[in-house]
Amino acid sequence: MTGAQIVHARRSVRETQRALASVYRLEVPVDAWRFLLSAADVREMLPGATPRSGLVACEEDGELFLGLYLDPGDVACADTVVEETSHFVCLAWHASQRRPVSALTLELQSEVDRYLLARLRGRDALGHFEGFVWDDWMDAETRDRYERAHEAGRCYCHGLETRYPGRADLPGLLEELRRFYRAPGPAKLATAHAGGLA
Repeated sequence: MTGAQIVHARRSVRETQRALASVYRLEVPVDAWRFLLSAADVREMLPGATPRSGLVACEEDGELFLGLYLDPGDVACADTVVEETSHFVCLAWHASQRRPVSALTLELQSEVDRYLLARLRGRDALGHFEGFVWDDWMDAETRDRYERAHEAGRCYCHGLETRYPGRADLPGLLEELRRFYRAPGPAKLATAHAGGLA
């Protein structure tokens, strides 16, 4: 990345983490922007196929090591920045709470976070559920996880749009999303597939 791209990436990740922490009322013990890695370096370190941008997580002797990397082509893509920052924040928050979290739950939460921040920023909140193509780096298991999270996120966010259609509904929307964020993984997935909280 160029110097300007690095500055832009840090600022975008910092603003995204602040937005997520504010919306969900989270205390996250680390700043994601301080853990930005070079995408080229990550690709050299990790064997096999890897996404263009992503989260790196390694647990060793009870300690969690995290890194976040953005491909230079993704630095200006708001959806990618939100998705990867969401993964980082979600994993860091769960770790700080000593709560387990699965890769599927991380993907589902990032689908919801992309919807939410797009809506709060006046963008097409549901657009990312329609206009996309799957990357070809995924193996069958990874693709299945992404598809499951995407479909569950689509069901849930369409339900949110129905229940909270306008600006006046924002307090109710945020209250529901705070409960959803803290729900255990299996309950979160079931809720999402059902289109909302019981």
